Amino acid sequence: MRSPKEQPRGRKRDADATRAALLDAARELFGRRGYVAVTLRDIGERAGVDGSLVARYFGNKAALYRSAVAEDGRESAASPEGLDPRTYTADALRRADLRGTPGPLVQALLSQSNAPEVRASAAEEMRDRLVSPLAARLALRGADDPVAGAEVLVACLVGVISLRTSGLFDGLSRVDPEVVGAVLESAARAWPAVTAHVPGTDVSTGTAADGAGDGPGSSADDAA
Repeated sequence: MRSPKEQPRGRKRDADATRAALLDAARELFGRRGYVAVTLRDIGERAGVDGSLVARYFGNKAALYRSAVAEDGRESAASPEGLDPRTYTADALRRADLRGTPGPLVQALLSQSNAPEVRASAAEEMRDRLVSPLAARLALRGADDPVAGAEVLVACLVGVISLRTSGLFDGLSRVDPEVVGAVLESAARAWPAVTAHVPGTDVSTGTAADGAGDGPGSSADDAA
């Protein structure tokens, strides 16, 4: 017969196991089918428990999604000192290849759903996890608008992950993750120089200078 102290520990282990099963099921299903297409019943069936238990352990479907994204992010946390695009990209692609889906975060970002709070949460997660660390690195390299640069690079990564797992582009699917990572790393290194030397761009403001864009070789003197 179990002692009174052993019974609570047993119940806690059961509760932890149930919560973990729901979270694992949510990560898989949200990552494969997106937020809207997945029901609590689907998650419960995948986890082998009653889907109504989501309310007990997470509150609701949106809260479970946020937990799934956060758990997914723990596998790929970026350094606050600055993101390494090459390593992060290669790791992200390997994870996507392994599960055959973009993952819950990318799915939520790309979804045109009726749950704007989910997309907003995904965008916030992406800013915290990727954009801010990458912007810090670009700022150290002297980029004029490091946040914009970071967002461009992250958008490229999201697109690569999404299209690579779609099976629509055979070449992209065959490229080694390290090679894709090297491309993103090269783009990150080039960003400060590119923004400083784009014809007609005012480095101090990032806007087109007066008279720019009128044609090849055009200048303010030509307009005078």
